[in-house]
Amino acid sequence: MVNIFDSANQVAEDLKQTQEFVALKQAMAAVKANPDSLALFKELDQAQMEIMEAQANGKALTDEQKDHFESLNSRVSQDGTLQGMLLAEQQVYTLLNEVQKNIGKPLTDEYEDLRNA
Repeated sequence: MVNIFDSANQVAEDLKQTQEFVALKQAMAAVKANPDSLALFKELDQAQMEIMEAQANGKALTDEQKDHFESLNSRVSQDGTLQGMLLAEQQVYTLLNEVQKNIGKPLTDEYEDLRNA
């Protein structure tokens, strides 16, 4: 019997060797090396956590939170170092979505077969 977790662990290790992941690590290193970009990243990360927490609890964002996030997004869009990291992150997630499609294909195929029965 196959241990699917061994395969998943191998995929995780393989991910680290992809050009997308390597590019993300390099972009993260650039953010770490730039104090302004790092501070902005930490502020963005905190704001995103607050938004996710509010959504999870069914709470609406305050006008102050909305204004802060809008201002923050504007500042992020002007930081080339942080933009590079976010773009690299997006490319890793695109890759992961494609991998997820491949992993889910057997299940998708079975449901398609059931629909066509």
